[in-house]
Amino acid sequence: MSDDLNRPGKQEDLEDLLRNLVPSHLQFDHIADLRRERERFEIAKSQSPAQMQWGRLLPLMLVCTVVMFGAALFRYGDHLRGLSGSAPSETIAQKQTPASAPDRFVPVSSHGTILKTSSGGVIETEAGPRERLNIEYQDAYHWHDPESGTNIRLFRPRSEEVIVPLPKD
Repeated sequence: MSDDLNRPGKQEDLEDLLRNLVPSHLQFDHIADLRRERERFEIAKSQSPAQMQWGRLLPLMLVCTVVMFGAALFRYGDHLRGLSGSAPSETIAQKQTPASAPDRFVPVSSHGTILKTSSGGVIETEAGPRERLNIEYQDAYHWHDPESGTNIRLFRPRSEEVIVPLPKD
């Protein structure tokens, strides 16, 4: 087909045919059908679940922002009011740790966890045979300051050697 179009006579015939074409007038009922179809498409697009509904989302975001602000004000309001109403020198004096700061922390819990045990072998003593056990622990301590809500957790490893008597046969 491309060979046919490359010939000069064929291109002129095609151009003559295109020039002789006369467009037909668009019928009014066809225009009305196109408008109705476009309106149906726009309605379906606006009601699509994939379409973000800003009319619902924006008020919800506003309500969430107000609730978060209210919760922050409720939680930290006294602290903010105390800092904003005082002079800078008073603020610095308030922020300094009092001498009884360790007394503010209340012990919550402490526990030890055995991490590893191993035998150190059998040893002979005057009282008879004994087994040497090596035990590795991890101790955990937890304190809480009710005034500021601060928690302190301390983890400390330790190891012990225990001598256990063996039964005699």
